[in-house]
Amino acid sequence: MSPGGKTRGLSRLAQENVVCAALLVIFAGVVWLTQDFGPRARMIPLPLAITGIVLTVIQLLWQNLRSTDELQMDLVAVAERRALAVDEGAGAAGSAPAPSAKDSMWRRELRAYGIVAALIGLVLAIGVIPAVFVFTAAYFVLTRHYTWLAGLVYTSVFTALVYLLFIAALQIQPYHGLLEPLVERFR
Repeated sequence: MSPGGKTRGLSRLAQENVVCAALLVIFAGVVWLTQDFGPRARMIPLPLAITGIVLTVIQLLWQNLRSTDELQMDLVAVAERRALAVDEGAGAAGSAPAPSAKDSMWRRELRAYGIVAALIGLVLAIGVIPAVFVFTAAYFVLTRHYTWLAGLVYTSVFTALVYLLFIAALQIQPYHGLLEPLVERFR
């Protein structure tokens, strides 16, 4: 820190701009490198790099054109609100002891592994596209992020986009899982 109490170096916005510039250089490098690839070999890296460039430019515009008031966060106030919510929750639950942080972290990790295992199991059992639909719908409905109708709409749109990108545009042969004999029968 300098004698006036201000830190030297880049501001947070400048640091974020440097990271975005580095990402743009990396994505541009991928675009440049894929020009030597064959048409099928560039089917994945080229669209991903172009998408990365577009999203990074959007991020740059968003973070540089919005009000700086939105960037301020009082972490002490957030921590106090969280502690107050935990205390109120423990008081409402009666004399039940609050779970320890280690126990809570262990449960969250186990839940995350269970979610990944469920997705892999769905892909193996019913194939990629139906698994995307079932998994996304179940996630939206069970976590109550959306109502069942909104979750169904978002799930349908997302599944259609995945199908259009990978099956229609990139012409990747989908894995049909244990449903392969059924799918082959109707071809």
